[in-house]
Amino acid sequence: MKLAVTDRTLPRYHLVGTLLVVLALALALGASFLWIAHAEHQEALQRLERSFESKKEERLRAEMASAIGYLDFVHSRTEAVLRDALKEKVAMAMQTAQGIYAREHGRRPEAEVKRLIIEALRPQRFFEGRGYFFIDDSEGRCILLPTAPAREGSSLWNNQDDTGHYIRRGLLEAARSGSEGGFSSYRWYSPDDPARMSDKLAHARLFEPYGWVIGTGDYLYKWEDARLKEGLDRLRAWNFGDTGHFMVMGSDGRMLLLPPAGRDTEGLHFGRAGTPAEQAIRRQLLDLGQHGGGLLTYSWQGGPDEASKTRSAYVKAYTPWKIVVIASIFEQEMQSALAAERDAAGTALSARLPYLLVVVAVTVGVALAASLLFSRWMSRLFGAYHKALDTHTRTLEKQAGELRLAGHVFESSREGIMVTDPETRILAVNPAFSEITGYSPAEILGETPSFLSSGNHEASFYNAMWKSIRESGSWTGEIWNRRKDGRLYPEQISIGTVCGPAGEVRHYVGTFLDITDRKEAESRIRHLAEFDVLTQLPNRVLLGDRLAQAIAAAQRTGDQLAVLFIDLDRFKNINDSLGHAMGDRVLREVATRLHRLVRQSDTVSRLGGDEFVVLVTGLEQPGFAVTTAQKILNTLGQPYLIDEHELQITPSIGIAIYPDNGTDIDSLLKNADAAMYHAKSSGRNNFQFFTPEFNHWVTERLRIENGLRHAIERQELRIHYQPQVDLASGRIIGCEALLRWQPEGGDLVPPDRFIPIAEETGMIHAIGHWVIDEACRQLARWDMEGATPIRMAVNVAVPQLRRQDFVTHVKEALARHDLAPRRLEIEVTESVFLDLDSQIRQSLRSLTDLGVKLSLDDFGTGYSSLSYLRNFRFDVLKIDRSFVSELHRNRDDVTLIRAIVSIARDMSLITVAEGIETAEQQRMLTELGCSVGQGYHFSRPVPAAELAVQLLLPAPTTAGATAH
Repeated sequence: MKLAVTDRTLPRYHLVGTLLVVLALALALGASFLWIAHAEHQEALQRLERSFESKKEERLRAEMASAIGYLDFVHSRTEAVLRDALKEKVAMAMQTAQGIYAREHGRRPEAEVKRLIIEALRPQRFFEGRGYFFIDDSEGRCILLPTAPAREGSSLWNNQDDTGHYIRRGLLEAARSGSEGGFSSYRWYSPDDPARMSDKLAHARLFEPYGWVIGTGDYLYKWEDARLKEGLDRLRAWNFGDTGHFMVMGSDGRMLLLPPAGRDTEGLHFGRAGTPAEQAIRRQLLDLGQHGGGLLTYSWQGGPDEASKTRSAYVKAYTPWKIVVIASIFEQEMQSALAAERDAAGTALSARLPYLLVVVAVTVGVALAASLLFSRWMSRLFGAYHKALDTHTRTLEKQAGELRLAGHVFESSREGIMVTDPETRILAVNPAFSEITGYSPAEILGETPSFLSSGNHEASFYNAMWKSIRESGSWTGEIWNRRKDGRLYPEQISIGTVCGPAGEVRHYVGTFLDITDRKEAESRIRHLAEFDVLTQLPNRVLLGDRLAQAIAAAQRTGDQLAVLFIDLDRFKNINDSLGHAMGDRVLREVATRLHRLVRQSDTVSRLGGDEFVVLVTGLEQPGFAVTTAQKILNTLGQPYLIDEHELQITPSIGIAIYPDNGTDIDSLLKNADAAMYHAKSSGRNNFQFFTPEFNHWVTERLRIENGLRHAIERQELRIHYQPQVDLASGRIIGCEALLRWQPEGGDLVPPDRFIPIAEETGMIHAIGHWVIDEACRQLARWDMEGATPIRMAVNVAVPQLRRQDFVTHVKEALARHDLAPRRLEIEVTESVFLDLDSQIRQSLRSLTDLGVKLSLDDFGTGYSSLSYLRNFRFDVLKIDRSFVSELHRNRDDVTLIRAIVSIARDMSLITVAEGIETAEQQRMLTELGCSVGQGYHFSRPVPAAELAVQLLLPAPTTAGATAH
């Protein structure tokens, strides 16, 4: 039949055809849904049955993994638990010993105190009677051995176990390993088998008062047995599901853990319990565990009246305890779960049938409605087609404008731009590209960018770059390329992919910037961050990095390395006397000498100020560092000719060796610094290796330094006064102020321990001001109390005289307490004349102009020169106690004192003899013409209140003075 097609019938034909097709598709879809649902139901049942076995094994494996994990945890704690127990017992023994020592030391003879400690520890037993305490001395001699008292008093130094380990030496080493002692492992005869040695662990600590090693130990296998029992108890209470439980058998066949029904046969061999069938099954389980483990299914009868049931077991051996662990469950428990799954699948299929019918009906209705809507939509679509053509034309015109704009951006961009085809042949470049690379477009079009390669990157770099481009469509990063003139330059580049509608690659577009200026700026910043500005040597940051690398290399090779900490002796004098500019020139010359001195592989660093560090690597033995240290001493000790000045500087060097003196950066630098301080305290211009004693010395020094910083505000400083007596009349005419430091809650610190530290740290200025003010205040107070006016002598250190404001402080103290300047006497030693600082001489002259008396202390013992007396107006010469102490036995001392007194008399100076301790010394000094003296013969240094009593007493007669 031929259909009449017109504008009116065509939409109707289209509508009817569409309805028929949709209806057929809907019916076919419904039938296919029913078929698929039925097939899925059958497949689901088959999957359930197939997964039953795997789930069963997975469940057993999971339970087994948990059990083995718990056993691993319990086993791993064996030694840790033993260590804690040993430490606790030894701590109790140490408390006992320390308690007896603290209570009886000083009250009883040492031998009696030792016996009390030994007898207190001898009867103590623990660890089920196995444990006891032992005591050895540092030479391996047995002090206490409760299990063998006959060995007490004999040397066990050479006792060895069956591995050749020296037992007593190991215990001594462990005891010395730290303040809490340490552990030592060895082997010894066990109580269960006296003919065979077993592993034993002991803890020992050092009892410092007697140098004893006190310790105890126990056998590891005893504690492993206890941990095994703990693990079995946990597995006994471990059930899974309704019928799942664990069994444990020893490798020897003993049944260590059984289900509740068989607990009465635990501990027996499997061949001695149960029916022959049960014994055969247990044999199979044991054999399976000893040959790698696995899954075993077997028939098991729970009781005489019960039917046999199928049981599945997963078996695995646990080798640390030589046991076989078995996790088992009845299959009937899993079958019930499978039946429930089958029922659920059938119910789900039945529930889906009504839903499928509804879906088919809805689909038909929706299809009819959709067809009507589609017919109307098609009619509107023809009308919209012509309108779309007009819109498309306008869009093309707009895109043409955008392309012209993109072309302008391409030409004027400061970034280099390159466009290639999919084979990376260059299609276009912009002017910025030619400006950066030097290549014109005519030279490179059609070429690949490989001509720009710098050769700095390996093939793997470019492979990774193109892999990123292919996978993500872009890549951004830094790369080195080559200009046309051959110069290399860094660039920041981004490469993107232009794809077609089907996702095919059409072009690659690369944009880049020349970042040469940025790289140079980063290099300058990195140099400033890692190098010292003055000397251009590595600073502390770079030194730390190189030291870390050297430590890592030494760990790999087994070599040693040395850290030499260098401090320039008295370098501050150069800064103070010649200025910091001259000091900087000296530091640069020191850096140059050090850099020329060391190897290419070594590092010279300036930490700051006058501190340098030399890192010497690749040492086969520590002694090789001595050669480098000696070269540094010789080289830096040579004169420095700068302008018209010839300067002499010496170094003090501290040496720390890796790994002996530290295994990290901080400890090596700290210990080398400690050794350097020891070198300074040993006379400077030398080198010292670090030892633990130096560390204690530095720690003590830091403690003093920290305490001294707060001594004034805490009112811990004291001044004691020693009278100066007219030798002829015995009358007190003056006194010397002597500084003392009594830290709160601590012992009195002698001046020779804290004064040098105060000078080095600069705290001497604040302390010196306090001493002068306190001495003046006390002198004014004695005047108010009616004491005979006397002169006050105060010692002043060299650093104080370098300060321009020192004389001002003296003047203010005198004015504050209304004292005449002549009542104050400033004592200095001859060492001030070795200092080149002109401010010192200016300070001495200003003090003299002010009217303050000047005293030259310890005259004749150090750097005595008569030119000092000529150039400076001293009022007092103090004769050192070293001449006075042997005066009555040494004629040379008599001659020297006579000469000193004669010089002083001719120059109108007062002589004061120090250290007078006897009446005979006073008499002889009087005969030699010495006018004033001080010493224990007259009085020790005493607090102000005690000296005030002496000042208020009537003046003694000459005879009374000599009889003190």
